[in-house]
Amino acid sequence: MLKVYHAPNTRSVRAIWICEELGLDYEKVDLEFGPAALQSEDYLKINPLGKVPSMTDDGLIVNESGAIVQYLLEKTGNTDLQPAIGTPERGRYLHWFHFAEATLMPPLGAVAQHAFIRPEEQRITAVAEEGKEQAIKMLKLLDKELEGKDYITGKSFTAADLMLGYGLLLAKLFGLLTDATPNTLAYFNRLAARPAFKKATGK
Repeated sequence: MLKVYHAPNTRSVRAIWICEELGLDYEKVDLEFGPAALQSEDYLKINPLGKVPSMTDDGLIVNESGAIVQYLLEKTGNTDLQPAIGTPERGRYLHWFHFAEATLMPPLGAVAQHAFIRPEEQRITAVAEEGKEQAIKMLKLLDKELEGKDYITGKSFTAADLMLGYGLLLAKLFGLLTDATPNTLAYFNRLAARPAFKKATGK
């Protein structure tokens, strides 16, 4: 039985979202975002870093959100949510799929840590502010890329949109996604209207 370990507003949103988009039969294990659950002896056997998401599938454990998305796409043989291998469309898809985690998430992570998660005495205001500046720069880059597009690779929703959508959810929660980047905001609203997104976020 496919099992996904999830905490609200974390990268595990991606894991639940892809399961829903693919119509998979899975068990969602809800965890509180805190040491009591994530650092418990039982959970550390699944994810030694005490982070979410984690996915188990008949003895296989996968902890990285992007890897979970890619694994489930490949396991199901889905061709609707990813362009064919070797095509230019695939190249663009891969670019944005990895941009979502490698480029968009680090500044958002800095904001999360130094404006919300860490105890106040451990927060560094300058780090949070730099994170906000860099995140807004990324949102502006996306705004240009999305001009005239419904989705990041064109007219069709793909898993690259799903990967980006989580980062944009954080940007929205942090007050960074505004009318200043209208294409990006409209794009996020399209993603947020998807039933699978609503199921993954509880919205």
